[in-house]
Amino acid sequence: MRASHFLILLAAALGMSACSIWKGSVTGTAEVTPQPAAVVQKPQPQVSPLRRKAVSLLEKKNYRQAIELMNGRYQNGLEREYVLAINGHLEVGADAFSLGDYPSAAQTFKVVLNAYPPEPSLRERLSHDQKKIKILLDACTNRMMELGLDEYRRGRLESAIGKWKGVLAISPGHHEAKKSIDTATVQLQALQNLKSR
Repeated sequence: MRASHFLILLAAALGMSACSIWKGSVTGTAEVTPQPAAVVQKPQPQVSPLRRKAVSLLEKKNYRQAIELMNGRYQNGLEREYVLAINGHLEVGADAFSLGDYPSAAQTFKVVLNAYPPEPSLRERLSHDQKKIKILLDACTNRMMELGLDEYRRGRLESAIGKWKGVLAISPGHHEAKKSIDTATVQLQALQNLKSR
């Protein structure tokens, strides 16, 4: 290396040193303060208003509203939330069934059947298949029919009719419920006519 190059490098090094010392004397420190490297933040993915609302409903365990909100629109990246809503609503129905609240259980199972996804990839993630849900729904309506029959045998015709109307609310084409309502209604009118005489 030539002497002139060496002198230039030495002068540059001394100059940098002097700057550091001068900066330290101005700031009152003898050290060079390192500057933090610029932090590059990754852009956060945008959360759609639909997802935000669905997640809020799921957190509140309001599965039916979540299903209604997402039904038909869950293909927009909401598959996970839709599966959670369906499975959560199935649990609600199972709980109602075990407590003997057959009308609530039946309504729950009906909502799930109506919202059952056609995609095999989603169906395999659900806790019950359609056949099992249909069996549970039928068990609910059968119990409701039996409870109506119990009321009918005790002479509580209005209560019996109310229970059978509950069956029709779930299954409008339920032939046995229609027939039972017609029979009990005729008998109730006959009793009311006798009392009014």
